[in-house]
Amino acid sequence: MTEQAQPDPQEQASQLDEQPGREGRWWRRVGFWRAVAGMAVTLALAAVIVLGEFTELLTHRTVHYAHRVAALNAAVQQLKRRVTSAERRNTNAIERDSADEVLKRVVAASDLRTIKLAGSPAAKPSGKNEAAGQSVSGTLAISSHQVAAVLQVVGLETGSAGTIYRVWWQEKRRPETLAAEFKPAADGKATVPMQVPPRSASMVLITCEAGTDGARPSGPVVLKGRISP
Repeated sequence: MTEQAQPDPQEQASQLDEQPGREGRWWRRVGFWRAVAGMAVTLALAAVIVLGEFTELLTHRTVHYAHRVAALNAAVQQLKRRVTSAERRNTNAIERDSADEVLKRVVAASDLRTIKLAGSPAAKPSGKNEAAGQSVSGTLAISSHQVAAVLQVVGLETGSAGTIYRVWWQEKRRPETLAAEFKPAADGKATVPMQVPPRSASMVLITCEAGTDGARPSGPVVLKGRISP
């Protein structure tokens, strides 16, 4: 028998590629992958452009809202200051009315006693009162029948925001007792209602304190007066 010649594998592959419909698999074509790469690049560029525009829009809106929030916060703070100022004016008016009422009752009492308070060398009048030649002075009106006392002072230095004046009863062989504390008006005047002094009180002192809640006087004495028995 005659042996048949074996076909060459390369020739078979070439023949298969040359057969109709066998021009090559579509996923093996270079042009296809180039098109896919181009589409991917186009989509990536489009995504970057859209992301950039969205980021710019978001940044613009964020800045706009931040400005609006800052403006609203400023308006709220201004309203709070106005409310606080109105409340302070109302409180001051109530305190003035109360002090005036107590002063009227004490001055009209049959057992009225008045004590003059003199300024110490360390006391300085406020700028307006100094220009007007008004010295630091005070008067303490007391009525045991009304169970009340009223202090009136003029010429005090208004001082800084933390400065406060305190009134003390000085008793023999005992530490000073806090009677009242106050802040003078811009003109250096103040009317302060208080309780009557203790029977053992011999002196009334007014000190200028730095705002600390001390149980004893720590600032300079600006006014003082002797309480007669």
